[in-house]
Amino acid sequence: MLPVERVIGEEGLAATAGGLKLAMRLPWYRSLPFSVVEVGPLTIDGKAVDLSDARISYDGEEWALSDNGERVDTFWFVRDSAFLVLPSLNADAGSSHEVSLNLFVSPPYIPGMKRTNPQTSTLTVAAA
Repeated sequence: MLPVERVIGEEGLAATAGGLKLAMRLPWYRSLPFSVVEVGPLTIDGKAVDLSDARISYDGEEWALSDNGERVDTFWFVRDSAFLVLPSLNADAGSSHEVSLNLFVSPPYIPGMKRTNPQTSTLTVAAA
């Protein structure tokens, strides 16, 4: 899979005190503001995950997923992972789960474009 096609990061899925944390990669060839990246849908083991309380963690900052469209001055660099924090979910370290994530990218310099980027992977939960 080419880097611009991958949306699940190498760090995978981790169990934390604050819920599950899923690594995400920017499926684009250059850095973009978070405001042009839409996260969802997400399924784990075939079940849709409610993202209403989800948060994004990146470079020492954390914000509600619902506020992502306002993050015009926070750039996601192509070589970095961002993390989708899922406070209402938990899983045992060492357990394996099929994770499907879709990211939508709308680069500001290509008017009207909305690229869909799905990926499904089986991930083993790490302890964070």
